[in-house]
Amino acid sequence: MADAPEPKITISLKPFDGDVVEVSPAIAKQMQTIQSFIEEDSFDASTTVIPLPNISAFQLNKIIDYLNYHRNGKAVVDNNKMSVKQFDETFVKELNDDQLKELLLAANYLNVKDVLDFLCQAVADLIQNKSVIYVRNFFGVVNDYTTAEEEEIRQTHAWAFEGVD
Repeated sequence: MADAPEPKITISLKPFDGDVVEVSPAIAKQMQTIQSFIEEDSFDASTTVIPLPNISAFQLNKIIDYLNYHRNGKAVVDNNKMSVKQFDETFVKELNDDQLKELLLAANYLNVKDVLDFLCQAVADLIQNKSVIYVRNFFGVVNDYTTAEEEEIRQTHAWAFEGVD
């Protein structure tokens, strides 16, 4: 009589606005916030659902998609998949500015270094050579300088405003 195959272990994650999402332990280990739950002695993968009150289903699924494509720091590319560069470019292009910022916060909350680094670079590329007004609007920063203070800063640090779109 053949032994029954071992049941596949998955980690259950529950975003605040969606259904439970099952991920492999390899993916869960890349999320340091989730890893801290898994390492607890009382954790039982078969019965425990980890709540994610700060993560939406969209954000969680996007992060999982990225991690699945870039498994353990090595992109899994076969004949049917696009190159890593194409995947990364498409990944960012599919996001509007608000989704990009929210996904960045979600990656930070889950403490997923690879995704966080990637998204920080995407934001840096997006705001590179942009005006102060564009960057303020992008991040929702209110201008608290007077006109005179702002003009003084522009004159004192003129080099910072060269080549700006």
